[in-house]
Amino acid sequence: MTALKKKSETCEEQLRRMCKEIAEEITEGKTQEYIDQPKIELTADKFMEGVYSIEWITHQDHSYKSARLMVAGGGPSIWVNLQRDVVQGYWWGDYCEHHFSDQIGLDDYCEEIHGCK
Repeated sequence: MTALKKKSETCEEQLRRMCKEIAEEITEGKTQEYIDQPKIELTADKFMEGVYSIEWITHQDHSYKSARLMVAGGGPSIWVNLQRDVVQGYWWGDYCEHHFSDQIGLDDYCEEIHGCK
């Protein structure tokens, strides 16, 4: 009797799963650090600890309009686009996006830190 092999995820499937998980975390306001533990409250400042880069989107006078937050890079590149409320994922030729509702105040947080620059 042979054991059934679990089909591994393709790069595109993995990218879609990662983007969906990030969008759900922002929408639910909860994150799960380890699979076997319950989800905990996610705040904007906690989320920002995992951000690699911020791409500022400004008005002509350089006042804050919005931002894109890079949350993954090197394999897939994943950005949280606060202007469109969408998580955007890129990996080789694959692209996906998942919409979210900013329930943790990321846009307000970014507007506040942009004013400190």
